[in-house]
Amino acid sequence: MEILSQLWSLLGLLTVLQNILPTQLLSLLHSLYESLQDLISPYSYFDIPEFNGYCGVDINDLYRHVNLYLNSVNSSATASTCRRFTLSRSKSSKCISFTIAPNHTIHDSFNGHSLSWTHQVDTVQDSLEEKRSFTLKLPKRHRHMLLSPYIQQVTSRAEEFERVSRERRLFTNNGNASYESGWVSVPFRHPSTFETLALEPHLKKQMTEDLKAFAGGREFYHRVGRAWKRGYLLYGPPGSGKSSLIAAMANYLCYDVYDLELTKVTDNSELRALLIQTSNRSIIVIEDIDCSLDLTADRMMKATTATATRRKRSSSSGYNKDLGTGSDQLLEESGRVTLSGLLNFTDGLWSCCGEERIIVFTTNHRENVDPALVRCGRMDVHVSLGTCGMHAFKALAMNYLGIEWHSSFDVVESCIRSGGALTPAQIGEILLRNRGNKVDLAMKEVVSAMQARILSTGGNDLNTSIEHEDMAALTRSPQSVLTVGSPENWDSSPGKTNGKKRKAKFLARLRSLTKSDSGRRGV
Repeated sequence: MEILSQLWSLLGLLTVLQNILPTQLLSLLHSLYESLQDLISPYSYFDIPEFNGYCGVDINDLYRHVNLYLNSVNSSATASTCRRFTLSRSKSSKCISFTIAPNHTIHDSFNGHSLSWTHQVDTVQDSLEEKRSFTLKLPKRHRHMLLSPYIQQVTSRAEEFERVSRERRLFTNNGNASYESGWVSVPFRHPSTFETLALEPHLKKQMTEDLKAFAGGREFYHRVGRAWKRGYLLYGPPGSGKSSLIAAMANYLCYDVYDLELTKVTDNSELRALLIQTSNRSIIVIEDIDCSLDLTADRMMKATTATATRRKRSSSSGYNKDLGTGSDQLLEESGRVTLSGLLNFTDGLWSCCGEERIIVFTTNHRENVDPALVRCGRMDVHVSLGTCGMHAFKALAMNYLGIEWHSSFDVVESCIRSGGALTPAQIGEILLRNRGNKVDLAMKEVVSAMQARILSTGGNDLNTSIEHEDMAALTRSPQSVLTVGSPENWDSSPGKTNGKKRKAKFLARLRSLTKSDSGRRGV
């Protein structure tokens, strides 16, 4: 009791002194006390306020990164050290955000050292506003060694968490690029992934490795002096999965998608304005590039105009400077997007106004695309998408029917080898109609469709050469890009076997497989 009475007396004395002593002296004593405490304490403390400056209005980006970083570790063992969290969720995200409750602490570790974060929330005097900050506590002896690399880890992990957790958007141009925004958007919720795509395994592997290398190539692109962007040309017959592949790429990288409709763009200036308004970490898509605009006709117009100008000059007695405006000016005066404008969009100075962008062109007929659009440096990767191979067919059967094997798989494989392969869209439609408990019926219908294709094409379909080609047609080294993607090599195709011989071999193989299958069923 005597000790308690002495403590009460001391507290009363401190209260009296606080009311008597001047405010400046109290502040000085408080500063001396904190300095003495810092001198004795084995820890260093770093405050990260929500806003920059004493009365700043600019949000401290580091405060936001710390908040995101602590969200990313909330499910780990370190989060169990905090007794209370504040939960929230915004309209633009499905994820629940975790924030340390006011004046609570969460512990972390880095390079074998213990650290902690405290969320400080103080009420501003005579105001309803709150002053928020994070306080980092780390060992004083190792602060110079820990602070910089730890903050770098916090920032990088926060950016990755923000990229993965935010809601992705699908944009399309609305024809008003000259105003504040030329894009309108909806949530991007396409379910396509590389796991569900009907692609050959090695193509999936090449694609994912290339995308992963691009997304993590910030330092590489800066070091070699190239804009951080990459171009993909996807070509193949309708229904071969070009749009699904784009969706899978967006879901894999967690990028927004900008679907650019060139027919809505009035001229090259509007095209540049649209490019400026796109965000980083995005995929810009122009589908059916050979049908969007008659870009190849620009070259013919230039040649025709130049020839007419030369003839007019030669027939004129005097030189007229107005005749030397050239075909480029005539094209610009026509008020439309030109080939030159699209080339600058993909590979000019304006294409460097952002980072971490992917530009995708799709086409059903690669030979109709102007060679200048798909040369190396613009479309870096060329991906050939055709009919389904056996691996892709098994993936579709697993997705639609839930089966890993069926007695008709041998017949399907023989059909594919003999020129009866179908596109993923064709097979998917058949399997979709017969999903549920109609596995045998679905397989029978697929085989019938493949047989009909062989009979109608004589076993010599355009896509039967796919087993002789590089199935992926996807390359990264410059030599391979020139071999696969260069326009001068498009006309070269491997020799095709005689259609009648292939058909005869297939029918013989089909009879034997059908008989053996009937024998197994006891028919």
